[in-house]
Formats: sequence, C-alpha cells, structure tokens
Amino acid sequence: MDFSAWLANFRNLHERARRKLLTSEEYTRYLEDREQLARTLLKAQGQTAVKGISARRTFRVPKGLPVDVCFREAALRSRTLDLSSGGFSCTLTQPPDEGGRGGFVLWLPGENEAPVVGRARIVARAPGEKDPRRVSFSFEDVSEEDRERLEMMIFDLALGYIRA
Repeated sequence: MDFSAWLANFRNLHERARRKLLTSEEYTRYLEDREQLARTLLKAQGQTAVKGISARRTFRVPKGLPVDVCFREAALRSRTLDLSSGGFSCTLTQPPDEGGRGGFVLWLPGENEAPVVGRARIVARAPGEKDPRRVSFSFEDVSEEDRERLEMMIFDLALGYIRA
C-alpha cells in the first residue's frame, strides 16, 4: 500500500478513535499504526527512536501553548515551542540546571479542555548565559489519561501538517 492510501486509512482510524468508535481489534491496529507514523515522523525529523521508549512519546510537534512551571526558586509562565506526549520545550529566564524538577500546568486549547498537570524534569537547556533560553522537559508524573489526551492532540497536529 502506498503512503497516501495508508495515511488516508490512518486518518479514518484516528477520527474514529477520537470519537471512541473503534472495536478492540481496530484500537490495537490504531495504536500500532500510530507508533509506525511516529517512527516515520521521527526519521523525517532526523531523530532516532530511543531504545525502550515508544516513538509516540518521543516525536515532537511545534505548538505554542501556555505553560506554567514552578520550581523552588520561582514560578514562571511561558509558551511551549514544541511538545510530545513525553515532554515539552519552552523558553525560560534563569532556568534551574539540567536535572531540576518542578511542577507544571500545560493549558490545552479549547474552552472546556482541562489542563495537563504534573511534574517534569529538565533534560536539556540551551548553553550560555543569555536569557531567555530554550529548556526541554521530560514528564515524570502525568496521568495516562492526560498523556492520551496529549497524544491525540499531537497526532491531530501532525496530521494537519502532513499533505499526502
């Protein structure tokens, strides 16, 4: 099957999954296809999947969402630069060092959407003294329900970017 046909089938499955209309067999296939698309998108981004971590949790999409992060030193507001179901990046002034942990509130689009709330760890920050700087976070404490909501939104965004 060529990519255009595969993608059309995936879009249909994704929309049905969004509406919670899949049978258990279809849902299993949907998750497998979602992982395959994530691997393809990671490769297109010039990244490699991390062994033992789902590609769905690794690949990122660009999206600016309001995010509040709170460390012992300070509470800060920013906008995400990109996000995945495994974390996000944003710009911060005077961020703690790599490995720093803090709470976050990620405000999802939509009037009735509850925010994603949890704890995250800084896994990378842009070097240098100049602020603000890019800081990447990995989720440490996010419910599976919130992670799934994020993943659905991320695949909505990714599918919106793909023209095939």
